[in-house]
Amino acid sequence: MSKEISSAATSGLVAVLAVGVIVSAMPEYYSGIATKTLIFIGLAMAWNIVGGIGGQLSLGHSVFIGLGALLPAAMLLKLSVPLWVGIVCAAIISSLLGAGLSWLTFRFRLGHLYFALVTLAVGELGRIIVIGTEFLGGASGLLVQYKPWSILGIQLSVATQSLIFALAFAALSIAVTYCLLQSKLGFRLRALKGNEDAAQAIGIDLLRSKTAAMVISAVLSSLGGSVFAQYNGFVDPEVVASPILIISIILFTAIGGIGTIWGPVLGVAILFPFGEILRGLLANSLPGLHLVIFGVTLVAVIRLMPNGLVGWLRRHLQFFRVQQA
Repeated sequence: MSKEISSAATSGLVAVLAVGVIVSAMPEYYSGIATKTLIFIGLAMAWNIVGGIGGQLSLGHSVFIGLGALLPAAMLLKLSVPLWVGIVCAAIISSLLGAGLSWLTFRFRLGHLYFALVTLAVGELGRIIVIGTEFLGGASGLLVQYKPWSILGIQLSVATQSLIFALAFAALSIAVTYCLLQSKLGFRLRALKGNEDAAQAIGIDLLRSKTAAMVISAVLSSLGGSVFAQYNGFVDPEVVASPILIISIILFTAIGGIGTIWGPVLGVAILFPFGEILRGLLANSLPGLHLVIFGVTLVAVIRLMPNGLVGWLRRHLQFFRVQQA
């Protein structure tokens, strides 16, 4: 197992470096799209831990993303607290909130539907609280002016910083998911996803397993929110704390292959740039047409590939091996 993990880590590091070199060589517009794609890959992987591996439809991850985006920026601007301290604080609060949500729903066995409704309500409540809180920027949001870094005499622009953070976040999310699937917790989550009653009958603790998955997912989502805010500079609560964001992430994950390692990666890597490029090409000449084309494409993929892109590839390309949760 250790050799397998070491080999996977080495391959992953080489892949991350290769992606970084390729993206940094792109024109600015396409480099920006690639950087956002990497951020969304990490966010999709984070949601997939609960929604795919754990089998719980969470519609409230926008709270964790919003916390990670808004709290560090607010602490930096209004309290002069170092950014990394704010990121850690946001991650801790997100983990506590995720644990509380899990305890509320799983301790009282509210069921999958109620879990989705509770998380949706919490997500919407979080958006309302953010909009009404002056410290977090209110409805106007927050504008953070990040400065270029100088490391060993090398000047790193803000765009390069964003690319490095996005790469690190995507790699971390993939690594955590891989290790989770190889761990006892991963096997417990998949057993609970298959049949909760049977899993509990053989001694698997539902509350502890689901809560652990939610905490891991919440922390990663919060980190993703911080990276997203660093990339944008301006933190808009209607974007980072909106349920629309998490619905997009769920769509990308489901189309790529929910519950798999590479499903979220493929789903985001193909569909997110496609949507962004369509918007850039058609938004001025034919406003709204890019949304129609994107929507039709999503419906076609769902109809033709009910198990997602990974499921389709597994069926048609025997050499493409993935781990299905």
